[in-house]
Amino acid sequence: MKMFSYHARAADGTRVQGKLAAESAPAAARMLAAEGKIALRIYEQHDFCLPSPLHMSSGITAEERIAFLHELAALLGAGLPVHEALEHLAEDVRNSAYGRTVAALHAEVLRGLPLSQAMEMQAKTFPLSLVGMVRAGEESGTLEGILREAAAVLTEEHALREALRSALLYPLFLLAATVFSVLIMTVFVLPIFAALLRDLGAALPLPTRMLLGVSDAVSAQPYFAFGLVVGICVAVPLLLSLPSLRLYADALLLRVPVLGTFVQLAAWQMILRTLAILLRSGIRLDHAVGLARSVTGNRAIARHLARMEQSLVEGRTFGQVIVHESYLPALLRPMLAAGEAAGDLERLLQHAADYCRRRAGTYAVRIEALAEPTMIVFVGGVIFFVVLSVLLPILDAMDAMM
Repeated sequence: MKMFSYHARAADGTRVQGKLAAESAPAAARMLAAEGKIALRIYEQHDFCLPSPLHMSSGITAEERIAFLHELAALLGAGLPVHEALEHLAEDVRNSAYGRTVAALHAEVLRGLPLSQAMEMQAKTFPLSLVGMVRAGEESGTLEGILREAAAVLTEEHALREALRSALLYPLFLLAATVFSVLIMTVFVLPIFAALLRDLGAALPLPTRMLLGVSDAVSAQPYFAFGLVVGICVAVPLLLSLPSLRLYADALLLRVPVLGTFVQLAAWQMILRTLAILLRSGIRLDHAVGLARSVTGNRAIARHLARMEQSLVEGRTFGQVIVHESYLPALLRPMLAAGEAAGDLERLLQHAADYCRRRAGTYAVRIEALAEPTMIVFVGGVIFFVVLSVLLPILDAMDAMM
């Protein structure tokens, strides 16, 4: 789905402009015509946005996103249509960022757009994986169940993220203090020892020469050094937004010990659970795999799912393609193949999703346990290098004086 900006003429002759999401420019023109508007100009929108640390986000928080999914699922379960449910959610919170977001969704749904398409127009608030799950729910007619599953997945992710933040708070503070101390010592302390050692004719140790080289570079061109750091912080997220580089980075992430396994298990948990729901709703298997492809945010896994979908379209069975899926845990491949052969694939997909959830929880605990000591060891290494750089010149100076 792409975003298009348009200029059109309404039924009363007035000129209007706005944005909409559509598969192509002709599809956007048809959507406008259905609203009684004549398209004058339609062009695809390519938004340039700075990395998230460099701009102020006006989206909703993770807790609000989870609450939105839970409340919307509850209202849909009570029998309300989507537009009325959104109207109820936005009633008392219109002046907040959350209220404005829900109100925008309500306005787009009233225009005739499906909820997934309205959410896709707010990419900063709703990730593509969540939009994919909602679209799968709309396709299968099980939107309420999908919303509950999405809320459960986002709750687990948020709990892990908050646990990691708490575990890394002290090491990150220690790292910041260490970097500040290194900067002070490199700029003010080490040059004095270096001048003293040069006067005495002593050779500078390698760690001291390295720090002095950084100090000289920063002192000679401070603005260039600052611009270089800012440029790297901006360039890396922009480069990762390129599809080819993002695909390579996602594939590399899956090979990282512990963290890569956790990412795989978390992704397959959502994929397998979504597949089970879609098959129970009567969606054809190849189409269900295509819908589940947008559930994961990892492009390497999504590419494998695209190949699986193509193989299913070509006539291969699910068991034949799943046994070659390298990212899926090896224990699950024969089980799912046997489930298809026995005609019980839906139930085994749910069992496989539960297995991935349990294993992902185990790896989440390991990541939380390893994060703090890993950061402390890293900070300790930095401190050791700095102390060595300062101590070695002092010892050399003492030897030269004696």
